[in-house]
Amino acid sequence: MSSLQRRIAAITDTTAHLITQLRELDQLREQVRKALLSARKLPQPKPRNENGGISRSHWKRSHWKSTDREAHRQAAPG
Repeated sequence: MSSLQRRIAAITDTTAHLITQLRELDQLREQVRKALLSARKLPQPKPRNENGGISRSHWKRSHWKSTDREAHRQAAPG
């Protein structure tokens, strides 16, 4: 085998290896994308106090948010 043929074979082998790595990278990128989308869809756990109940500060924040929405709805013309 000539020197040129050996170099062409080496380049061909390297190219095939790089293409394989790119495909693996694309698959991993897709897996990460799906995992991130899945994580966004999961409900976030509510903060718990030492007794395992929902913390008062969280309840107050969520209570005030719903009260504000209700007050805004009642004040809106319609």
